[in-house]
Amino acid sequence: MILLSPLLLLGLLALPALWWLVRATPPAPQEKSFPSLLLLKRLTARREDAARSPLWLLILRIAAVALVIFGLSRPVLVPHTNDTTNGPFLIVLDDGWASIPHWNERVAAALSLGQTALRNGNPVTVVHAARSSDGAMPEPFTTQDGHALSEHLEHLHARPWPVDRSGLAGVLQRIDLSDKHVVVLSDGLSSPNDAVLQTALGKARSIQDMRWNPCDILRLAAGLGPDGALHAKVEGLNCPSRAVTIRAVAANGGTLAAFPVQVGEDKILTLPALLRNQLDHFTLEGMAGPATTVLLGDAGHRRPVGLLQTPGDTTPLIGSAFFLNHALDTLSERRNGDANALLGSSLSVLVATDGALSGDQTRKRVLEWVRHGGMLIRFAGPGLAAEQSPQQDDTSGETQDALLPVPLMNGMRQLGGPMSWGKPQTLEPFPASSPFADLSIPPDVTVSRQVLAKPETGLQDHVWAALADGTPLVTARTEGNGEIVLFHVTASPDWSNLPISGLFPQMLERLIERSAGVAGSGPTDLAPWRMLDSDGGLVMPPQAARSIRAADLSKTNVSVTHPAGLYGPANGTRALNVSDHAPPLKEEPLLGTRITPDGAHPDRPIGPWLLAAGLLVLLVDFVLSLRRRGLLGPVAALLVLIAMPQAQAQPATSHPPALPASAPQAALETRLAYVLTGHDEVDEASKEGLQGLSDYTSARSSAALGHPDGVTPGKDDLAFYPMLYWPITADAQPDTDRTKALNAFMDHGGILLIDQQGAGTDMDAGSGGAVRAALKRVTDGLIIPPLAKLTDKHVLGHTFYLLHSGFPGRVNGQPVYVARNGDEANDDVSPVIIGNGDWAHAWAVDASGNHPYAVLPGGDDQRTQAYRFGVNMVLYALTGNYKSDQAHYPEMLRRLGQDNPDGQTNTGSTDEDEEDAP
Repeated sequence: MILLSPLLLLGLLALPALWWLVRATPPAPQEKSFPSLLLLKRLTARREDAARSPLWLLILRIAAVALVIFGLSRPVLVPHTNDTTNGPFLIVLDDGWASIPHWNERVAAALSLGQTALRNGNPVTVVHAARSSDGAMPEPFTTQDGHALSEHLEHLHARPWPVDRSGLAGVLQRIDLSDKHVVVLSDGLSSPNDAVLQTALGKARSIQDMRWNPCDILRLAAGLGPDGALHAKVEGLNCPSRAVTIRAVAANGGTLAAFPVQVGEDKILTLPALLRNQLDHFTLEGMAGPATTVLLGDAGHRRPVGLLQTPGDTTPLIGSAFFLNHALDTLSERRNGDANALLGSSLSVLVATDGALSGDQTRKRVLEWVRHGGMLIRFAGPGLAAEQSPQQDDTSGETQDALLPVPLMNGMRQLGGPMSWGKPQTLEPFPASSPFADLSIPPDVTVSRQVLAKPETGLQDHVWAALADGTPLVTARTEGNGEIVLFHVTASPDWSNLPISGLFPQMLERLIERSAGVAGSGPTDLAPWRMLDSDGGLVMPPQAARSIRAADLSKTNVSVTHPAGLYGPANGTRALNVSDHAPPLKEEPLLGTRITPDGAHPDRPIGPWLLAAGLLVLLVDFVLSLRRRGLLGPVAALLVLIAMPQAQAQPATSHPPALPASAPQAALETRLAYVLTGHDEVDEASKEGLQGLSDYTSARSSAALGHPDGVTPGKDDLAFYPMLYWPITADAQPDTDRTKALNAFMDHGGILLIDQQGAGTDMDAGSGGAVRAALKRVTDGLIIPPLAKLTDKHVLGHTFYLLHSGFPGRVNGQPVYVARNGDEANDDVSPVIIGNGDWAHAWAVDASGNHPYAVLPGGDDQRTQAYRFGVNMVLYALTGNYKSDQAHYPEMLRRLGQDNPDGQTNTGSTDEDEEDAP
């Protein structure tokens, strides 16, 4: 043990004075009631000395003061070590994926070795063996301060890629090792460039190699074997075999199955088809990390959905296919067509509305498709109810419809209405075995009509959802390798309000996730999407991560530029794992004299514990003093009285917080908003630009706009703004919270205007590539529909002003892109507008009412065009596509013979400003 502040021990010299003071102080006098005559009788002339404090009290107080003094002197327990090394000390720390099993012990050992060297007066250098997130080798860290060393090591974490022996050798070659004692905290795993590292270390004064148990390094490999089955193998070094458990995990983190396996054993993992469809990744139980996690990706789990429909099914707000299209568009890749076209393509799910499965050949093809692993989702209706004739109802099960999960009764059941005694039924909680088990059921979802299942033995085994009276709402059964699911109501609101509730798409999503995926072609270049971190979780890619050609994925090894994780688009990812294409694990040859980590523990300060013990003893002394004076009871009562009001007031704090006294200004008046970028000049231009556009719009239309707001998506509420302006800067980085907030904003009808601010044009020629790369980064994860170039035929070309000369901003001639088809759920309005016009600078108005930025090359005329396009965008965001019919006015007038009442050809316009006419 050592003392970091030994001079404070001089306080122990005060203990004799404390002894004398306590011994010389008599106890407090005590009051007693008795007759005065008795007092006189007992008076004596002899002299009495003052009473002394009890010995135990004296020892208690001396011990308390001594503990406090020892605690303030900062004592530290130093582990026993025989290291008497003299000279500079260098620690090589392996921090790749193989170091994860003993990472905390490695950091503790490095700290212990460094503290020992610092106590001996030697400088310490720490060198890292794995590359950092930017792809470069970390610079060596040298210090002579123990606190700085501790801070450096505490902030380290293992990297999810292997160490780079060649890069480490390059770092060591730049250091003079001739006078240094080197300790390598090796992961013990062989790599191709071990010989290069040994050569670089050969110049050191001495070399020691500290290693932990190599048998704890395991690597999981899993995938499809030549026989089409799932194979898994846990690889290790040359160690005695031991049992581990492989967990098959779904995308929501739930365990689908667990398989005991011996290290080195090639295990066939048997999963039912339905569970295999939900499989997301494998992991070793109790061992988190990239090497013990095997991702499967979505390349073989695409789940396209085909929709069989009848004529009239797509009628807005009436047809069944109308509601199914809206529910499916946000869930999966949807295809419409007849049975021959749909079944001729790769499908996971086939949805059939009432009457869509007509014709024996169609039904036969669909049944065969289901038996090969497809999922059929049917919806009831008048047609299905009529098919169940009384003759069918009485026949044997052999003649029942093979495309129904359960036999049905004749006709339909009506709940509520003028001809029924009953009332619409709500849903009962989903069974635990149902795929909808954890979904919340809105209380307002009711069913007024349904087809009934025959009450047969075993019916409950096929029920996934039921009404409050116990009658089935959704039934299902297995057919071959696939499943048949029946909703006992229509897909339109005719029989139930389920199709217009939020529960409907959630139920369809669960069924689609349950289906089998299909393989399909993907992009040729696979950009990194999500990477595995050192804990085995998915995170954003590091800065050094690069794309992989799809053809090269099968021969790419994990590195800092290609970390283990998922590559490609979010809905069709391909997986790269640590075990993919990796050579067998081998133990690394010793790099120096082998030492064990036993006893390599950092210093342990015990000063805080001694201080706490001293203060505790003083508290005990205080309580005993109060008791000897008879004050313990009153003091305790006083503390209880003080605590009671606080205890009574405590429940009040458990109430929910009060509503804000005032509503946000954006909720009281219409305002535009812009995304804050962190660049003052860009944010100021955005503010001035939207202010100028708001003033221009308010002066020339009935829209009254307030002052614009700067917002941070993911932190600020975007629900109050019809349009959000987002200028892209070259240093913009992806943000998960921002992406989620912007997706919700567009999903609820907001329009996102993305502006590259003229990057790559004459206005800013040098930043085109950087801004385009930033645009690609920040829009990854945004739900952006297919885009088309904006023309004057689009609603934006005539929402308020008729624009035939392009859509300029501060720069002219740049293309503008909008959604090709619009968003049906939001009145066919494009949720996103993307361009490079630098509109904010064109709209900007400063405090003096002037335009601070020049507009090139058209000057004021171009600025006016930019304002008019801005007005069209604002009114488009506020009113939707109500002006879409205006594009057809010329043709309508021509057919009515009203284009030119005099029958003469109009050769020119008499309006001096044709585009200025709303």
